[in-house]
Amino acid sequence: MSLCHTCTGCGGQKKGNIDFDLLRFALDNIPGTLLVCDCDQRVIYHNKVVCSALAIDADRLLGATLDELIADGYIINSASKKAFDTKKVAIEYVRNPTEMPILTMSTPILSDDGEVCLVVALSISEALLEIISKEMIDARTQLQHTIAFLSNVISLNNDIVAESPQMKSLFSLLSRIAPMDSAVLLNGETGTGKEVLAKYIHSNSSRKSGVFIPINCASVPENLMESEFFGYEDGAFTGARKGGKTGIFELANCGTLFLDEIGEMPLAIQSKFLRVIETGVIRRLGSEKSINVNFRLIAATNRDLEEMCKNGSFRLDLYYRLNIISATIPPLRERVDDIEPLANMFLRQCNKKYNTSKILSRSVIETIKAYKWPGNVRELRNLIERLVLISNSDIIYSIPELQSLSSAHADSSAESRAADACMAYNGSLKKAVKAYERQIIEDVVTGCEGNIAKAADMLDIHKSVLYRKLESYKKNTQ
Repeated sequence: MSLCHTCTGCGGQKKGNIDFDLLRFALDNIPGTLLVCDCDQRVIYHNKVVCSALAIDADRLLGATLDELIADGYIINSASKKAFDTKKVAIEYVRNPTEMPILTMSTPILSDDGEVCLVVALSISEALLEIISKEMIDARTQLQHTIAFLSNVISLNNDIVAESPQMKSLFSLLSRIAPMDSAVLLNGETGTGKEVLAKYIHSNSSRKSGVFIPINCASVPENLMESEFFGYEDGAFTGARKGGKTGIFELANCGTLFLDEIGEMPLAIQSKFLRVIETGVIRRLGSEKSINVNFRLIAATNRDLEEMCKNGSFRLDLYYRLNIISATIPPLRERVDDIEPLANMFLRQCNKKYNTSKILSRSVIETIKAYKWPGNVRELRNLIERLVLISNSDIIYSIPELQSLSSAHADSSAESRAADACMAYNGSLKKAVKAYERQIIEDVVTGCEGNIAKAADMLDIHKSVLYRKLESYKKNTQ
């Protein structure tokens, strides 16, 4: 087979530094088809793979036109034909009567006057396409986790609040154990921020350059848990994704795996999970190949795992492996000093998210500090976002539609509160109004982080007026 049926000069011999025999050998062994047509849509070159793919003899193919191949039934449709007609790259599934469709890309090469002088058609095998597709899916999954990890690292410092003695003590402990590459068990009620603390441990560990993968065990269906964690090979079971799937253990390799609500993990998977922790080896479903994995495990629960071990719903040996280092996160109601800074942090985040400039009044802050917060930090965050969305003014004065919060101050009657107010200001309405005005102004200035121009604009007064009032407050305080 010559390189070109119209070319008689090379004869398959070396020309310059090119060994054409070696070149043809290489092209005949690529994992796909290669076919070249000249300006008359005539085949001037093809590799051996084309012949087997189209079930045609080489002597019949070389020199044949695309129209002849279509008329004789060797090709049902043609990407190259489309490339000639449109003068653009054409991608089609080229078919013949008996073989599987071949995904082919035909590229037109134009002359200086804009006419098609050659079309090069290239395809790759279905098997190679599956491998490429699988690698792309795995790479995309890894990329998504990496993006999430980078996002977590960037936002980490903004998510940490530790003003209360309880949280300062807890972070002191976490700072000491973070560099140690051991398992950590975080205990705490729902919504206390266990994932935030797990991210803190990860970002201060030797694995901080690796991925941080958070998984809520309660959200993974029991019948899918093994395949999700261990992964599987192509055809491992009915409904398995083509090309298989990389499991969570593999994705977490060289990073940190955070398992929230570990107490919800079924007993059937606990023994297999324990073996992975002890050996660092997994095996995908449907595979005989062992894969080494190395990740740090941080688990969290809002349940009493010791009690679960006693009643047989959690493995004692797994509990011992998880509980090497444990830390308990106090509920929000036990760390009142954190409530206001947390509320302000969530307010800043919501203002940025919704392009607003809302401020919490002192009365609202006192109300949320008096509330018991059964939903902990998560409930507080949701409340602040709701207040930002429903408030009609930039200063949030009240908490509508939340009787439970309003009732936090309901331990005294309206009459007694009125009496207290009168006693505080000696029954003077003028003094009470001035005190209320001062509270509003100081709240707004604080919310604007000391920006007088912005505060004056929100209060709808001139800056000089605001300055005078603030100066008078200072003098009255001294």
